[in-house]
Amino acid sequence: MREASLSLPTVDNSMGGASLCQKWVVRNSNPLPDALRGRSFTLSEQRAAGLRDGRAWNKDLRVASRGVRVPWGATQQLAHTARLLTGISPGTVCCGPTAAVLWRCPLPFDLERQPLVHLLRWDGGNRPVRKGVSGHRAALDPADRCVVAGVPLTSPARTWLDLASLLPLDDLVAAADYFICSQSRSFGHNRTALCSLGDLGRQVESNARIRGIRNARLALGLARVGVDSVPETKLRLAIGRQGLPEPRLRFVVCDAAGRELAWPDLAFPRYEVAVNYDGGHHLTAEQKDSDIRRDESITAIGWTSVTITARHVRARGFDGVVHRVRHALIRAGWRAEA
Repeated sequence: MREASLSLPTVDNSMGGASLCQKWVVRNSNPLPDALRGRSFTLSEQRAAGLRDGRAWNKDLRVASRGVRVPWGATQQLAHTARLLTGISPGTVCCGPTAAVLWRCPLPFDLERQPLVHLLRWDGGNRPVRKGVSGHRAALDPADRCVVAGVPLTSPARTWLDLASLLPLDDLVAAADYFICSQSRSFGHNRTALCSLGDLGRQVESNARIRGIRNARLALGLARVGVDSVPETKLRLAIGRQGLPEPRLRFVVCDAAGRELAWPDLAFPRYEVAVNYDGGHHLTAEQKDSDIRRDESITAIGWTSVTITARHVRARGFDGVVHRVRHALIRAGWRAEA
């Protein structure tokens, strides 16, 4: 994927937002009307607001891209920037990292925060070339194009495929797990899949010559429905690399009366071992109490609970913490094949 050589001002994609910001103090500029204040806008929008063309060159505005102005210090959501740029670039959709952020797909920090908006020209015209845009050109089936909140972008399955040339294998599997995740349980949050594992497979089959296709094939074979976060995916993959049995996902631990006790992140029902990854939100007093009750309830019926924390992973990495799962399985009767 080739990037355009110029970029928009600093971008902050946290929670799907893009920030077009600079520090600048300007005096004696006519104030912008409310409809344009605090956001990027096109020259046609400026004219529609009744401003003269010369207002676009006042020093309180930055030329963010051809035909686009941004007030210094303005902050806005990525969706707004993407809607504006696709609107002045006919036949384009957001793709790659930009589409992934708009779909709220987790990405590595450096890719999520990179400053370019990725646009793909799908109608046969030339790839977009403008400041702040990484332009691409490829044919897209109608099913590979969506409009979400007024923003044209690639479908979830196509977005995932376009990430295959950019992400390491584990992160690409995590992205696949995110898009296909489906959760329905009696407590906690539920999830509806954005696409199916079959949708990802059809993308791989139909685009055999796309960059990153080997990575995509490997990730497709490792993706599973029911993983709820990137750390859970990476822990599951590390367990597989260590030669341990494959854990069950979306497994419910119940007592003898059939009452639900816990939904562990990863479960080994044959050995009655439950594994949970506890991230930062587990540090609250309320969540800690809930986790203790969870562990005590399944311990009371003979299960072993293994908790992996973010601190453990920072110290030893995902592969380094798998020994705790291995020891629990061995104590429960598992033996590695010779």
